[in-house]
Amino acid sequence: MLLRRRTWRSINTVTDHDPGNLRIVPGIRNAFGVVLPLVFGLISQHVLSGVGISAGALVSGFAGTAGTARRRTRTMLLATLWMTVTTLVGAIAGAHTWLIVLLTMVSGWIAGMMIGVSAAAGQVGLLSTNALILISTSPQSPSGAFYRAGLVLAGGLLQMAIMIVVDLCTTDSAEADAVTQVYNRLATYARDRTRDTDLAVATALVDADATLRDSYMRMPARAKLYRLLNAAEQVRFYVVALVEMAKGRAYTSQRDESSTAALHALRRVSSIVEQVGGDVWAFAAGRNRTLSTFGLLVQAASELEELAEQMQGDVCAHVRAIAVALRQLHRDLSERTVWHLPAEARESIGRRLKKAANSFLSHLTFHSATFRHALRASGAMGLGMLAARALPWQHAYWLPLTANIILRPDFTATFGRGIARVIGTVAGILLATVLMVGVHDKTGMFGSLLIVVFAAAMYMLVNFNYALFSCALTAETVVLLSFFERAPAFVTMEDRLLDTVLGSFLAFLVYLVWPTWQYREIHSVIADAVAAQRTYFHAVFKTLRDPQGTSPSPRNFQSQRSAVRVSRTNAAVAIRQMLNEPVGPTWNPHTLLGVLVAIHRLSDTLLSIEAYVLERRIEEPIGEDVVEIGLDIERGLNLIETIIRRNATETLGDKRGRERAVTAAFAIDVDLAQQDVIARAFVRMDNTAWTIVRMLQMDIVASNI
Repeated sequence: MLLRRRTWRSINTVTDHDPGNLRIVPGIRNAFGVVLPLVFGLISQHVLSGVGISAGALVSGFAGTAGTARRRTRTMLLATLWMTVTTLVGAIAGAHTWLIVLLTMVSGWIAGMMIGVSAAAGQVGLLSTNALILISTSPQSPSGAFYRAGLVLAGGLLQMAIMIVVDLCTTDSAEADAVTQVYNRLATYARDRTRDTDLAVATALVDADATLRDSYMRMPARAKLYRLLNAAEQVRFYVVALVEMAKGRAYTSQRDESSTAALHALRRVSSIVEQVGGDVWAFAAGRNRTLSTFGLLVQAASELEELAEQMQGDVCAHVRAIAVALRQLHRDLSERTVWHLPAEARESIGRRLKKAANSFLSHLTFHSATFRHALRASGAMGLGMLAARALPWQHAYWLPLTANIILRPDFTATFGRGIARVIGTVAGILLATVLMVGVHDKTGMFGSLLIVVFAAAMYMLVNFNYALFSCALTAETVVLLSFFERAPAFVTMEDRLLDTVLGSFLAFLVYLVWPTWQYREIHSVIADAVAAQRTYFHAVFKTLRDPQGTSPSPRNFQSQRSAVRVSRTNAAVAIRQMLNEPVGPTWNPHTLLGVLVAIHRLSDTLLSIEAYVLERRIEEPIGEDVVEIGLDIERGLNLIETIIRRNATETLGDKRGRERAVTAAFAIDVDLAQQDVIARAFVRMDNTAWTIVRMLQMDIVASNI
């Protein structure tokens, strides 16, 4: 029953889609880059040369569908250069079965390892391995191999040049879109206060920070986007604090009144944040026509100040703090000043390369899931190429090609992509065959139109839905082969379908022979999230013990907050993958979800504490009783990490220290309405931490019975 339920979850991933990843402009742009060489080949009577250039443009186009201009240019350039090398090597070695099998295995291993460096690096490795497989089917002499490699290089550079020209002619900005996404998701969180919307804000912040770091955008606009991002993060502190109150966590005698006021404030803040997010690019551009846009910040601040006048206590302070943040943002963006980028955005190329090399080397161990995936990919490529050489089919190379595309580091992605690939392939074959057979195309115009349409759809859907992408890719391949090889559509259909089914089966088989189950890794991922939370708490706790030693600034704990966001996102993804696996986890899934929710609550509490720090409402060091609770929280978080990482029952640690903390917590808890917000927040975190400890200990004891 468990296997059936989890397998059904994996099948459901076939229908998953992300509307934000529907790439209309890149799809049309890349389709133009693919078709242009084909048209040139037909007109000049050099069809094969046109096909060679088009192949380079077709493959390199996948590297330029998303991201900043800097990332897309770098990824396309690296993919083009690497594909040129693999094309040269594959064309020469293609005549020798043992050599091309060995080279394909090496390329598959490198591509698998590159996933551990970055998603873009993994994409480059995947595309280059695909190019090696494709070109090896047509062995060449050394001179012919250099000619083929030159065609691929020309196609990749053509696609990159078209991308750069289109970028220069458009005002679209991936950087501005990423910051806009932060504001939109923050507005959604203020309106719909759930753990999913909270996690969406954290994910958007991680993505926006990574996007702004990897950008060619000119200094003033990029620096302004950084300021907008920092302002969004600052507003988030107060929104989280208001959400805590809206959920009845005020710990005061006026809890109901505070909750109602907080809800009213959140609705207004949500509307304002959404308006600001809609004008992010106008703020960054800083042109004269944006003066009315800058006025929006002043008007929004004034409305919030009026709203604050109607509030009392903490709600009033938080709303007023948001108004202050918006006025400061208006001054920063409207005044003429010398803009500077933060230190993390000025990282040198040498340092980036060193980090990438260190990341690659760190995965050279059997304990690394990336290393195991690379070995699986290498084995799958070897078996696939041997099968392709042994089978009598004309297009048997689609077998290792399909296995390479489908095989992923985790079960959910591999199984889901495999099913989506088969479904999309069948649909694409039927669609293209019906169109090619049903329409008599003597001039070739209809076939050319289909190439354009399917190519555009392929690039638009590559990150939207894998089944639809596979359908478009298959249809494009069928039309190309039928159009230029003059092969009957039904022959191409049979070969493609058989190779896809066998390639998918090979990917499943290789994964199941040596699987990497997420449940075996989940304890490390969750423990890392707890460790990041402990580091964040320690930094805030240290400041609270000496508030005069640090000037309040949203950047004081930026690295710790970023680490918490990344670790929480990774933990949520890991738990989701684990729940989709057809094997039972060591940990009770409900316990892990409970730990993740508790980590969310700890983060929210720390963010609300930062709100008070930024409002300069903490001038004196916290009292010794609260310090005792803080030390106890640190012990609790350390114990939680130890229990999860070792997967073993631990004692409650220093019992005397625990008893002192309990006594102090009880003394504060006697009359929370008369205590300051820090004391109340510490009591809440202390209770949460030790609730997690008891939950974990009971789960481990129950699993051993």
